[in-house]
Amino acid sequence: MPNTEILEAKLARRILSEDRRETAAELVDRVATALGRAEEKFGGDAAAVREWSERFAALMTENRFWPSGRILNNAGARQSQLASCFVLPIEDDFGAIFDTLAVAARCHQTGGGTGFDLTPLRERGADIHSSEAGGASGPVSWLRLFDAETAVVAQGGKMRGANLASLSVRHPDIMEFIDAKRHVGWLHNFNISVAADDEFMHAVAADHDISLVSPMTGATTARLPAREVWFRICENAWRTGDPGLLFPDTINRANPLLDHLGPIRTTNPCGEQTLYPYEASNLGSVNLAAFADPRTGTVDWSGLERTVCEAVRLLDNAIEVCQYPEPRITEMAHANRRLGLGVMGFADLLIALGIAYDSEQALELVDSLGGCIMKAAWAESERLAEVRGAFPNAEYVARARPARNCAITTIAPTGTISMVAGCSSGIEPRFAPYWNKDVLTESGIDAIDEDLMRDLGAVGLDPAQAASMIRERPLSELPLTDDVRRKYRYAHSISGDWHVRVAARWQQYTDNAVSKTVNLPHDSSVDEVSHTFLSAWKSGCKGVSLYREGSRDRDLLTSGEYLPEPEPVRQSRSLASDGLTR
Repeated sequence: MPNTEILEAKLARRILSEDRRETAAELVDRVATALGRAEEKFGGDAAAVREWSERFAALMTENRFWPSGRILNNAGARQSQLASCFVLPIEDDFGAIFDTLAVAARCHQTGGGTGFDLTPLRERGADIHSSEAGGASGPVSWLRLFDAETAVVAQGGKMRGANLASLSVRHPDIMEFIDAKRHVGWLHNFNISVAADDEFMHAVAADHDISLVSPMTGATTARLPAREVWFRICENAWRTGDPGLLFPDTINRANPLLDHLGPIRTTNPCGEQTLYPYEASNLGSVNLAAFADPRTGTVDWSGLERTVCEAVRLLDNAIEVCQYPEPRITEMAHANRRLGLGVMGFADLLIALGIAYDSEQALELVDSLGGCIMKAAWAESERLAEVRGAFPNAEYVARARPARNCAITTIAPTGTISMVAGCSSGIEPRFAPYWNKDVLTESGIDAIDEDLMRDLGAVGLDPAQAASMIRERPLSELPLTDDVRRKYRYAHSISGDWHVRVAARWQQYTDNAVSKTVNLPHDSSVDEVSHTFLSAWKSGCKGVSLYREGSRDRDLLTSGEYLPEPEPVRQSRSLASDGLTR
């Protein structure tokens, strides 16, 4: 069942005339009605509007699918901005940078996150047209300005702003960028990612140098050993969780608009939406746990297909309803009609079916789920194209049948809506047997694995005994059979390789990208970070981020006290042993 307390606390709107907040039922009705009314734009009569409003409401009340927080908060409201994420251009021009800053502020004001590629900005010390200036300040200096804007502009009064900045590994200021978040105290509102092309990755393997190239002149400014850059990336990720990596060649090999619009260079803040400048996307996720039948150990495939089709229509309607914060964004959103249909509750489904997260059986289930979702989603997009027309840029895409959308599927983190649905987030494993999530109150919300509680109840423990035992003993000491214990696999018990394997398998069925955090234990080494990053690239991920437990001053999710900070250690694993060629 949906968690109405979280839904109302985080996403309900105030009803000023009655001096109260919406109930969960009123929120669902507002959202479903607003999205259902989009049917009128395509010739739908009152009966069609009513039918689709009811079907959209059922997706939520039956806990099968939830649109993103932006849709839940803003649909049917005066501020009807429904996109979760945007990418905005950064040009090497003083006026253009401040134009982008103003657009970013409007995106943040209405609840959207923004991504920026800083690669076009000239390097620190490069010539600028001012007789009094000592040279350009470089890309990293501009991050401070955008970070300050985000801190000042409240996202619709609901949440702190979110951004991602990327920089090509070949930019002259790449080392300064890699170190940008090394010192705690600034860039609170940014994730950063290095755009690492295939040639760079091969240079790391071969221990070759790379050229750093001025974006202003195209000239080589320096040469650096690729491994020196690589291990700086890995050590900073070990210390702070940043930077992550983007793999632009992998992204653009799967980009259907590459020949028409050129390469995609960056993503939204969490990395799941690969977007062009001024492109936006709305998001929503299917709750996979809702389709488990633990009695038979099967999935309700027909129910999943129906839900996917209805969700595609809902998200396509959201493009029509959305009031984008900038005309150039409106133009791009309608030209490509990119959707962000994802999943959540994957770990819950695995447990319901008795499948361990880090197992071949789990990957086989991904094949079945991903194939089913991909097939149903594109079939629905093709049906919508027959009635509503294909997306305007479809003429540049080679497809056997026209589609309504340039891309459909993604996998987002689903932080808020997975709490609303009461399921595990995205495709992440469950975090721990018990944990505290830093939301709603200063002390956060305590949670405990309810399935584990039930299994302990089945062996005769009352709820208080079960809860106490879960908090005080490791999983291996709980009075469970091996078969029951095997299905409980938590984030820090899963190797980095298996985190990557799961993400890569889902990527095979995902049009956009996969947002997946590789959780590493506190005592992991820099060498393990390197191996994880290399594995992600080799396996076809479009990007990767990792987080070593306790490497920031406070974790959003916590499961206990942390050990003292270890020094970064490189183990005996060599780059050659990682087999970088593919």
